[in-house]
Amino acid sequence: MTLKSKLNLSIASKFGLAMTTLLIVSSGAYADSFTFTSPGTVVWDSVYVNPYQANDNTQPAQNPLTIYCDDWNTEFSGDPTWDANVYALNAANVANFKYGTITSAESVTLSGGMLVGGTNNSPNPYTLYLEAADLDAQLQAYLAGPSPSNTVQDEFAAAEWLIFVSSANASGPSGLISAINDSGSSFATAVYNDLVSAQTAVADGFNGAGWDVIVPNDPSSMQEFMVDTVPEPSAIILLGTIVGLLGLAQFRRRVKA
Repeated sequence: MTLKSKLNLSIASKFGLAMTTLLIVSSGAYADSFTFTSPGTVVWDSVYVNPYQANDNTQPAQNPLTIYCDDWNTEFSGDPTWDANVYALNAANVANFKYGTITSAESVTLSGGMLVGGTNNSPNPYTLYLEAADLDAQLQAYLAGPSPSNTVQDEFAAAEWLIFVSSANASGPSGLISAINDSGSSFATAVYNDLVSAQTAVADGFNGAGWDVIVPNDPSSMQEFMVDTVPEPSAIILLGTIVGLLGLAQFRRRVKA
C-alpha cells in the first residue's frame, strides 16, 4: 500500500494546555511538533481516508490526536514528524491557511448520477473551509454512531478532498472526479449530496466553532489538517496526522493500497 497523504505539519497551538484558550484567543497561532502515527484501516481507490491519528510531541497529554486532511494536492512518505502553525477557524485567520488566498476552486454538478467538474472563480476561501469543517463534523458524528459503514466514510473523505483539489496537482480535479465516478453512481451521488449538505449548513449558520486548521510550515511537502479542539466524548481525540501504514512506509495524502 502506498499512502497519499501530505504530512509536514508545523502546528501552532497549545492543544494540551487549555482547549478553551484556542476558542478565546481566536486570532492567535501556536507552534507544535507532531508525529504521524496511523492512517487508519479504511481505504478507497487505494487511498487511506479520513480521519487519521497523530501525536502532539509538545503536549503529549492530549495524545492520541485525530486529524482530518483537507489537502488532496500534497504527498508525504514515512512516519513524519512535522512543525505547523495552528489557527482557530475564523475569518480573521483564513489568509494564513494553505488555501486561504485561492482565486479559483473546483465546482461540481451532478448529471446522470455522475459528477461533472467545473471552475468556481473568485471563491470565498473562508466559506470553503467552513464546508470542510462541517464535513469533518458530520463524519466525526457518523463514526461515533452504531455500525458505521466504510463506504460512507469514503464518501465524506472524497467530498472534502474535492473542495481544495488543484489543477496543478498531477491527478488534479479530473483524476479525483474520475475516481469518484468509477466508484458508481450511488457513490458519486452521495459525495455530491455531502457537498450540498455542507454548503447548506454553512448558509444556515455553521461557523466552525471549536475547529482549528493545522497549517504546515512546509506547504510544498506537507498536508494541511483540520482538528476538532472539543470533540464529542465518544469520538477520537484532537489534532494530528496519520503515520505508519500497516507496514507500509509511504504516505501520501491519499492512501494508495
